[in-house]
Amino acid sequence: MDHRDFFTRLADAVAQRAGTTPEPAQPANRDDSRCPERTDTEAPHFPTSRRDGAAFGEAVADAWFSCGSDRLDIPLGVVAALALHPAKSPNAAHASGLANLIAAQPAHTLVKNYARIYAATWLARPDLMDVATTILRWTEEDLSEDEMRGVSAATQAALRFGVLQHTGDSNPSGRANIDLLSWTITHLRHHSSRKGLGEYHTPPDVTALMAPLLLDNSVTSPEPGHVFNEPTAGTGGMFRSIAQDLRGRGLDPHAYGWVMQELNPTAAACAAVNAVIWDLGPEAVVVVGDILSEGNLGQEALAHQQEMHDFRNTMHDLAAFALAIDTTRRLVDALFPDGEGPKGEA
Repeated sequence: MDHRDFFTRLADAVAQRAGTTPEPAQPANRDDSRCPERTDTEAPHFPTSRRDGAAFGEAVADAWFSCGSDRLDIPLGVVAALALHPAKSPNAAHASGLANLIAAQPAHTLVKNYARIYAATWLARPDLMDVATTILRWTEEDLSEDEMRGVSAATQAALRFGVLQHTGDSNPSGRANIDLLSWTITHLRHHSSRKGLGEYHTPPDVTALMAPLLLDNSVTSPEPGHVFNEPTAGTGGMFRSIAQDLRGRGLDPHAYGWVMQELNPTAAACAAVNAVIWDLGPEAVVVVGDILSEGNLGQEALAHQQEMHDFRNTMHDLAAFALAIDTTRRLVDALFPDGEGPKGEA
């Protein structure tokens, strides 16, 4: 992955962490002129409701394909970025107000804010976001007019059918009740396939039944430090159910390891995003590969995690340095508005 074009986004994310710029799209600061989602007029009411996964996926797919592009990464990235939005509240109480603000934004503003969310999440989990780049890297591209219309259409469909209500809960258990990305990719595949071949993931009702069976194969629940390994992870639905079952037993998913192996890069990207949304913890890793030909890829995933964390630390230091230089330049410009600057001795 070439991170050179990503550098400015990282610098922006570092600035947010340092408190020198606002977090992206915070709903509480509607009147703050610095807010990237602020508009000059009051946004009209945008109706939203928490709909089931099938209705959600179909709505996003219909909206996207009505705009003339057959790419799948962009609508998946829209859903992923909205689900990763940093604004969370108990029972997603803020979701309706935030949806109002986002729905009123033009496409170029949406893309900019999605890029910022991507960069900020990359700083926290660079290993997972490196896998997720398959569905998020388009935020750095010059999109066509059709694609820009599609970004707006997919955004509005996702908001209208409850993406923020599903993923905006400050309690991770509330965010892990559904796999929106699985439903989205399934319906996108159904629309785009000319041979009538869709993409099918294990139904959530089935994973919910399987999870306690997997956990109850011994007298006690798995001990902390146990590593769950899924060789055909898809978007991570099996792990979602296991994590929810653990929470129901009063156990913390952070105490366990989660290794997701998946052959399809797009599905793996969705699994990486889901690992963040569902808060599986620091030991959750995703790797793209064929387990039949390459064997267990768990060690490769852990090595990739360490490599990306080291790279993140380097990039963070460089971005912080760039931010310091830029701040200094701004201070000098403020002190010497005529552009002459301080004059040295002859």
